[in-house]
Amino acid sequence: MLAWLKHYLFGYLSIEMTGFSPERFLNMCSVHELELWKVVNCGHSYQLFMTVQGFRKVKPLVRKSKVRLRILKKFGLPFFLYRNKKRKLYAAGFISFFLILYSLSLFIWDIEFDGNRMYTYDTLIKFCESEEIRYGMKKSKIDCDVLEEAFRTKFPEITWVSARVSGTRLLVKIKENEVLSEIPAKDETPCDIIAEKGGVITSMIVRSGVPMAAIGDTVEEGQILVSGTLPIIDDSETVINTHFVRSDADITARTEYHFIRQIPLFRKIDVETGKERKGYYMKAFRFSFMLIRPRPEGTSWKRTMEEEQLHLFQNFYLPIYFGKITGKEYISYERPYTEEEKKQLSEDINERYKKNLIEKGVQILENHVKILDNESLCQVAIDFVVEEPLGRREAFKIQRSEEPEETNHSNERN
Repeated sequence: MLAWLKHYLFGYLSIEMTGFSPERFLNMCSVHELELWKVVNCGHSYQLFMTVQGFRKVKPLVRKSKVRLRILKKFGLPFFLYRNKKRKLYAAGFISFFLILYSLSLFIWDIEFDGNRMYTYDTLIKFCESEEIRYGMKKSKIDCDVLEEAFRTKFPEITWVSARVSGTRLLVKIKENEVLSEIPAKDETPCDIIAEKGGVITSMIVRSGVPMAAIGDTVEEGQILVSGTLPIIDDSETVINTHFVRSDADITARTEYHFIRQIPLFRKIDVETGKERKGYYMKAFRFSFMLIRPRPEGTSWKRTMEEEQLHLFQNFYLPIYFGKITGKEYISYERPYTEEEKKQLSEDINERYKKNLIEKGVQILENHVKILDNESLCQVAIDFVVEEPLGRREAFKIQRSEEPEETNHSNERN
C-alpha cells in the first residue's frame, strides 16, 4: 500500500524493452538499485514498470546493454496534474473536496456508548446534551476528563467511565456497578399492616406487632391485619402504657381477579398486491431528499427504509446518511372473526394477564376463560384464583397522653 502510494505521488512509467541483451540490462538495474516491477517476457520484448527517477538514470545502462526503451503509458499524480493544468474548475473542485473533508473532520458526527445496560442510549444522549455535548460540535470544545466526572456524579451506578475522541466520533465506555451503591436506611416509623384487597388468609407469620386476624379468616380491603400498637398490662389487666412499633409480617391470602376485555367483531386484513416501489434517501445535516416514484392516487402502501451513515474509515464518520426505500402496495378489507381466531385471541389476552400477575410474584391456583359473544358485542371474561402477599404498611398518628398536665394541676392544688 505504501509503495503504491509512493509510486503514485512521484509518478511511474509502463516501459517496453527490446534489444540485444535485455537480461544484462535487468542485472545492471539490480546492481544500481533501480526499482523495476511486474517484469513480463512477451517473446521479442519485455514489459515492465519503472519510476520516473529511475528512468532518468538508465541512459548509460541502455547504451552498455544495447537495448531500446519505449514509454507505453504514464501514471501518477504529476502526469495527472500536467494533463489537467488547463482545467481550473476541476482543480478547484478537487482542492475544495479536501478542504471540506478537513473542515468536517474538526467536528463530532457520531457518539457511541459501550457497556451501558442499566441506562438506555436515549438517556445518556440527553445527559450529554445537558452538558452541551451534541452532534456537530467542535472536537476542541470537548473535555473528556470533565465529561467522565459528570457521568460519575450524575449516575452513581456507573463506577468507571472512559471518554475519548477518535476521528469524528466520541467513544464513551461505561462500567456499571452490579450491586447496590448504598444501603437504604432502615425505616422505624410505627405502622399497621392492612389488607390491600379482600381474601382468605392462607399463611401468616408475624415478627412484630399484634395479629388482628388468623389463618382461615376472610378479610376485607383496608382491614387491619397486624396492629403496631402494643398495650402494656399490669397484673390486674389494666393498661398502664402503650408501646408503638413498626409492624412486620409475611401474610398471604387466597384472592380473585376478574377481567373483562372487549374484542372487535370484525378483523382488518391487509393483503399485499405484489407491487413495489423502490427509491433512495439521502440526508445531509438537517436537509433530506427522497427519490421515489409518487404513489398512485387511491392506493395504500407500506414503506420501509434502511439508513446508514457515511464513513470513510472506522472512526471517520460524516453527517451524511444514505438509505434505500421500499414501498409495498396493499389492500384492506374486514371480515368477522372465526371461532378459532376468537379462541386464539382470548388465549393471547389471557397469557398477557397471566404474565403480569406472575411478574408481581403471584401464584396462580385457578384460571378460567370465557367468550361472551352475541350479535353486537364480543367480550372475553377472565377469572383468576391466586395466592399472593396481602399486607400493606400504613402509618398511624400517635396520640400524646395528657397525664403530665393533670399531674401539674394536682400539684398546684396541693
